[in-house]
Amino acid sequence: MLAGEHTNAGQGSVPGLRVVCFWISLVVLLLLSSMPAQAQKHSDIENIGKRDINKGSWNVYSLEREIELGRQLAADAERTSVLFVDREVNAYIRALTERLVRNSDARVPFAVKIIDSDEISAFALPGGHLYINTGLILETHSEAELAGILAHEIAHVTARHAVEQATKAQVFNWLALPLIFIGGPVGYALQQAVGIAVPLAFLKFSRNAEREADFLGLQYTYKAGYDPVAMVDFLERLKQKEKGRVPAIFSSHPMTKNRIQRAAQAIAKVLPAREEYVVTTSDFEYIQKRLLELRGWESIYQFEEAEGPMLRRRSESKLR
Repeated sequence: MLAGEHTNAGQGSVPGLRVVCFWISLVVLLLLSSMPAQAQKHSDIENIGKRDINKGSWNVYSLEREIELGRQLAADAERTSVLFVDREVNAYIRALTERLVRNSDARVPFAVKIIDSDEISAFALPGGHLYINTGLILETHSEAELAGILAHEIAHVTARHAVEQATKAQVFNWLALPLIFIGGPVGYALQQAVGIAVPLAFLKFSRNAEREADFLGLQYTYKAGYDPVAMVDFLERLKQKEKGRVPAIFSSHPMTKNRIQRAAQAIAKVLPAREEYVVTTSDFEYIQKRLLELRGWESIYQFEEAEGPMLRRRSESKLR
């Protein structure tokens, strides 16, 4: 009798445990999917490099593990890509990247390489690995535009977006396990509901990450002395040029009107006005010419000879 009562109690407790596990899983998943972008918390541009922009984020990866993951992914990327090798062009891109990194919240060393491709694309991997295509370098009209693109990719690394996304996927896999123990029509319905919700949650997280990368990237561009408006100019021009066809660099975060407006608003509200900004330099113009010649292209743009950087006064900007 006692044994029977013990068995019945055990049988009764299993469904209850399943329900508890499900609700715990669901609540945590909802919390993960509704996490807002942290961008507006990082408006203290005077403390760039000293602030902790990752405070309060969900992450199971240590910096050491992130660096190792990035090393593995970089090796994979380079096996399937053709790297562009030229001492002067590579040295220029490396120096520009280092300037931006020095004016960022970076906590890992950075390495940048150029991929020989006409595709307008750039991407960042965990642990500070940046890649930019020759096609994108040639698409920019100024050093400030190129700096804005690199700063956006640097921001993805400093905000640890890749490993945060990996953390989210890993946590979901852990929390989804209890769902397989819920049987019957109710269990099937719950599994189907969660299966539909998760991709949408991941997509929302990706949009939040892109907004944060835009926000931080503008700050890094500004801190390095470049005109942050140049990035807005680049987005607007590329959006018009593509006529609705989104280039690879923006395939996961299209150049919507709202995105451009948010960037303009961030510049106006967060970045104090300066008398002058660097727009372009003679080094940039020389490197673009050299890149065109090495790739056998005719010159697309007519550059004026410059002995130093071309400056833009804030009063000329359409955003102020």
